[in-house]
Amino acid sequence: MKLSQLLKPWMHHIKSDCIVTGLENDSRRIQPGDLFVAYAGAVADGRLFINKAVSAGAVAIAYDPSDFPKDCILPESIPCIPVPELATQLAAIAKQFYDDPGRFLTVTGVTGTNGKTTIAFQLAQAHHLMGQGAAYIGTIGQGNVDKLQLLDNTTPDALCLQKLLHQYKNQGIKQVCMEVSSHALAQHRVDTIEFKQAIFTNLTLDHLDYHLNMQNYAAAKAILFARESLQWAIINQDDPYQRIMADAVKPHVTKLTYGIHQNSDVKVVDWSMDIKGSEIEVRSPWGQHQLRINALGQFNIYNSLAIFSSLLASDYAPTQVVEVMTQLKAAPGRMEIISNAPYVLVDYAHTPDALENALLTLNQLKKGRLWVVFGCGGDRDKSKRPVMGSVASKLADQIIITSDNPRTEDPQIIVNEIAQGIPKSSNVIQLVDREEAIAYALNEADENDIILIAGKGHEAYQQIGSVKHAFSDQDVVKKLIQK
Repeated sequence: MKLSQLLKPWMHHIKSDCIVTGLENDSRRIQPGDLFVAYAGAVADGRLFINKAVSAGAVAIAYDPSDFPKDCILPESIPCIPVPELATQLAAIAKQFYDDPGRFLTVTGVTGTNGKTTIAFQLAQAHHLMGQGAAYIGTIGQGNVDKLQLLDNTTPDALCLQKLLHQYKNQGIKQVCMEVSSHALAQHRVDTIEFKQAIFTNLTLDHLDYHLNMQNYAAAKAILFARESLQWAIINQDDPYQRIMADAVKPHVTKLTYGIHQNSDVKVVDWSMDIKGSEIEVRSPWGQHQLRINALGQFNIYNSLAIFSSLLASDYAPTQVVEVMTQLKAAPGRMEIISNAPYVLVDYAHTPDALENALLTLNQLKKGRLWVVFGCGGDRDKSKRPVMGSVASKLADQIIITSDNPRTEDPQIIVNEIAQGIPKSSNVIQLVDREEAIAYALNEADENDIILIAGKGHEAYQQIGSVKHAFSDQDVVKKLIQK
């Protein structure tokens, strides 16, 4: 594509032109023929790497002129185009470059504090089982659910998103199910994605280091539900913040609510659970349904209701949807059973609400003691640390506080802040070394006990400082059990 065509609104005083064969915002990934888009990011300022991009073969530069670094010199050998507020324009530029691939796809966005991964992952599975090519984008990667490729963020940046949609279109994929984080909505990463369905899970304490308060957090989530492109808005009627999402929905969009307690469109009439899964009786505008799901806990009932509602709204036959629900596999690291006698589960629960839900569920199933091994991430919302300690003290019999991803913080300080929420009388042990903490639980637990290892879920690393070290809760458990 010609540079003058791609950046037409900003090319008024630029006379030179060239052919652009790719878009890139990371100088380390520049290929000859790329347009390098340079702006200040959350971690680094891309404008400081312009010369590196030119050396790697960039044929043009689009840059944000605001607060331009004094020590950055623009090259004279290639076109350099100033684009005010480039970060917010990026989605539209990428959409044009890739010829709007989203118009060939049905994109469903899932937002909320907890449940996004399970819903988006299993929804993509379901579409695949129904015979439609489907892709997932989110916390645990992107692509076909059977062979996911890792991503840096829950919701990729605007360039990466449009590139992925372009790839999916070329692969014949029809359905895309993606997690939409509040950061992505606030930072305009998904501005040009034409979502057909939006799903709201819940809103609980998280990311207040970024949003500052729950009102801002809710407002960021509601951006997804104000989209003109939506056909369906699928909302958890039981969540206190559901009204904010519902009020954002345009008049032409069909609202479909789901829940257990409130009177909703898709409502649980009755449910029961054992260690292998749950039986759910559901009433909906499509009739009465008996569902069997391979998942534990009330929170997974909500996740399944969201998936069920989305599939019904997608015009699949209800009988077909009921059958497919029984075949869905859990997302990696989501209440994943690693061993029994004692039962050891790995879960991504890293918020107070998610930890509470997991522990409440396991309390209903335990025959012995319930252990929890967990920590909190460094350089993230500190307000939730003592709250998670308090949750653990109320619902677990044995608590081991350990390190999560400490990043640049001292892990012992994080452990101490979690411990502030735990009464002195609780059975609590502090072991900063995560493998040592897991080993202690395995050695001390009885056959009838349950051990929940929470916080990291699917992650195959532990970030200490800026380095990600190989570490998997699942692999550690398997290794220790074999000893």
